[in-house]
Amino acid sequence: MSKILVVDDEEKVCWAFEQFLKSEGHTALIASNAQDAIEMVTSESPELVIMDIKMPGSIDGLDAIIEMKKIDPNIYIIIMTAYGTMQTAIKAMQSGAYDYIVKPIDLDQIKIVIDKALIARKQSQELAMLRSEVMGKYQKDNLVGNNPKMQEIYKLIGTLTTNDLTVRIEGETGVGKELVAKAIHYNSPRKDKPFVAVNCAALTESLLESELFGHEKGSFTGAVIQKQGKFEVAQDGTILLDEIGDISPKLQTKLLRVLDKREFERVGSNRPLKMNARIIASTNKDLSLEVQSGNFRSDLYYRLRVMYIKIPPLRERKDDIPLLVRHFIEMANESLGKKIIGVDDDVMDVLLEYDWSGNVRELENAIKSAAVLCKGDLILPEHLPSSIKRIEHSSSVYHSLDSAIADVLMQKIQSGSTNPYDEIIDHVGSFIIKTTLDQYKQNQVKAASVLGISRTTLRKKMKE
Repeated sequence: MSKILVVDDEEKVCWAFEQFLKSEGHTALIASNAQDAIEMVTSESPELVIMDIKMPGSIDGLDAIIEMKKIDPNIYIIIMTAYGTMQTAIKAMQSGAYDYIVKPIDLDQIKIVIDKALIARKQSQELAMLRSEVMGKYQKDNLVGNNPKMQEIYKLIGTLTTNDLTVRIEGETGVGKELVAKAIHYNSPRKDKPFVAVNCAALTESLLESELFGHEKGSFTGAVIQKQGKFEVAQDGTILLDEIGDISPKLQTKLLRVLDKREFERVGSNRPLKMNARIIASTNKDLSLEVQSGNFRSDLYYRLRVMYIKIPPLRERKDDIPLLVRHFIEMANESLGKKIIGVDDDVMDVLLEYDWSGNVRELENAIKSAAVLCKGDLILPEHLPSSIKRIEHSSSVYHSLDSAIADVLMQKIQSGSTNPYDEIIDHVGSFIIKTTLDQYKQNQVKAASVLGISRTTLRKKMKE
């Protein structure tokens, strides 16, 4: 279970705690004064300290809390004392204690407090680990790509982490716009504040308005409680307005006010609320063209033009594909428990030739899918999604063949054929054999070898 240090100058109290903690499955450490307790925090690293305030020696419990927190900022401390005054409780909590209980101690009460403290400590550690993982994941150094266009983006991210300028990110779907936005946030002084993303294209105008600005109770049908909007939730952090090119003219007007005055109003309210979050907007559209066509306000466009990042599609930086593949394999190994070391040369050829209309996201999904099917340590062509493999062989000839077969199939179905499958297979097989024999001047040995069948099978097919 947990290692818990009990600090009290009363031997009976220490003995009682020791027996109780052992019965609960914990390891009990005992100290009779604050100085010894501080030394044990250093040497034993307990998860929790239960400590009396009034003890002999030059250091009392309140001073000991401060010293223990210097040694281990994550240590949880419960103060106990017979002097149950409000002032003592305030001082204990101000010094960094987790909780405060008054003697005589009720064991049922202390069990509840100990359990709560240990749960809170575990949650705090998990949150710290999650924050560390998130921040590590979105370090600009972890964005993958050595292409010169990506190198310029890294420089821009570095510049943007030192200021609070509004940023507009453009790029096709799947290029990693949100990844860049998070890299800016998690490398900036706002990194410990919320990062909130809103997909503006996924909601209707009324729902998006409520989502962004919040609403008051009763402001519309179904508004049974007051709701905070994303601008409030973001607080002093960053809000990403994804696909901002899809918002309505009405919301464009309201967003313009947010950018100009740094304030907004909940739906159904006239009370302005301050907006302190940094705004990053992303879109898969060319906003300059949207302005020309009258779909996007020019004044809002210029407000969002302060800093601009254009992320290239994957087809324009195919030299980064090997790096990305290696990166996604490492991710797949970690999430799937695999030990894949790479991809077959033929696979890499296919990946480099493919057009990647879904960009980096499509490549990531393709590698993850292939990793699931891979049983060895190398991804092979048969592990790739069928859509990727079809592109490898795509040509006008094959497309024409598909169309021709489809036309013949429909003709046979419409003519009432009872077995169109066999009829088409027989016809295609016959055509292949005749064409190959003609190509090799009726040399059956050569034709069989090229077709990958035996000479006996070829003769049987010729007879049929």
